[in-house]
Amino acid sequence: MAIGLLGSAANCAENEMTVQISSEPTQFDPFMMEDGVGMQLAANTIASPYEYDSDGNLKPALVEKLTVSRDHLRYTFRFKKNLKWSDGVSFQSSQFMLAIKRVVNEVVRPATSQFFPKIDLKRSRAIDALTVEVVLLERDPLFTAWCTLPAFAPLRPDMLEIYQSKRTPVVPTLAAYQVVDYKRDEWLQLKANPLFYDQARVSIQDIKIRIIKDEAALYSLLKAGSLDIVSRVPALQLEQFKKISTINETRIEGLTYLGLNVRKPPFNELKNRQFFRDAVVEKNGELAQLLKTGEIGATTFIPALLWQPGFHGLSDSRSPGELKRVDSKLKVNLQSDNGSRNLAIMEFVQSICKKSQAWSTVLDIMDFKTHYAKLKTEPNEAYRFGWLNPVSDPYVMYQVLMSKSPNNFTGWANADYDQAVEALRRETVLIKRGQWVSKIESILYREAPVVPLLHQVARFGISKRVLGFHANPFGVMRFREFRLTPQ
Repeated sequence: MAIGLLGSAANCAENEMTVQISSEPTQFDPFMMEDGVGMQLAANTIASPYEYDSDGNLKPALVEKLTVSRDHLRYTFRFKKNLKWSDGVSFQSSQFMLAIKRVVNEVVRPATSQFFPKIDLKRSRAIDALTVEVVLLERDPLFTAWCTLPAFAPLRPDMLEIYQSKRTPVVPTLAAYQVVDYKRDEWLQLKANPLFYDQARVSIQDIKIRIIKDEAALYSLLKAGSLDIVSRVPALQLEQFKKISTINETRIEGLTYLGLNVRKPPFNELKNRQFFRDAVVEKNGELAQLLKTGEIGATTFIPALLWQPGFHGLSDSRSPGELKRVDSKLKVNLQSDNGSRNLAIMEFVQSICKKSQAWSTVLDIMDFKTHYAKLKTEPNEAYRFGWLNPVSDPYVMYQVLMSKSPNNFTGWANADYDQAVEALRRETVLIKRGQWVSKIESILYREAPVVPLLHQVARFGISKRVLGFHANPFGVMRFREFRLTPQ
């Protein structure tokens, strides 16, 4: 397909689906993939041993059989027979071992690597062409869940060379689709892999992913037939989108929150953090209504999707009448990236500061890359941040705020919290997991290092010719399950 057509507003081809995303993945190397856009691409173009289906259920993908030792330290993977890469090369167990070696040995690591399982590389090995034995140094009940991540996907040495030298996603694949062409910050062209192990179930043969950042352009492009799927419907255009498309709202395992920098005044004082948290959380329902994004006002760090048996939310939250007034002569710089939704959130928080606390506030708004870089060096007193789970478990949400987490920009550290989160990771009895969740949420409530704002909802706009649309609890679309019908 000509490059000119890929970037144009021409109508979607009859046998091709065109999907909009708002940004390019930050990395194409599977080991370094960790952002939401990257996970969306990986779900369709990178095959891991395990996967999450459209309903968020964990299931084998490349694996035919898994045997686990009694001590839960030895995992023996038997891969499917006749697996082939899109270029005809046969799968070999050594390709999975290459991925395992990178998980253990890579020096430059993604932020998500902190919760990778601890693997005994000396005792892990490829037994034969289709069998790999992975030995853990300590039990990890989430090990098969980690094996859904792109970092654990089988990899060939020639592919690794391409990722590292050319920084392109155009490589062979074991997945349903292969990226066959790519133009930076503009588009990716996907084509169905004829050698995919479940190719008979793949209906759509060609997919164009267009990177369109301008929200104002999306409605016109969808109406004109230049897009089939909009990955995030702008709230202000929702009613217009309803007239020309099907709206899908999917609750996802994600949270938008304010982090409070405990190293700086005023949030180095606990009473200020608690008062600020209570004043904002009281209005979260109003915030959700204002945004009209379908999101839900949050009172807990984890969404209800991840609540464990025995946990039913916080019981020790204060009523508005119990809020303790603090010093009004305080200043807070509110930091965020410049997305329209996020700017609206920060303006809402600013209004609360003025009405409830009479605090002086300044909005510090910047592009996302600058925002993220500043968080890593010198974050403001309060900053907007979000977390979307890459695998389904409360532990993965809570690890964000552990003392050594690279995503904890608050400066807050609490030994009891760290111990409780690690205990949750190891626990397998559901009712006990619920008890750990209760303890963790109570610590967060008492210490107030963050202010939960919204439990996230992914809202898609889908053209009438797309059938079978579904997104899982990570907001991921599995293109191989969709179909197209002529208009």
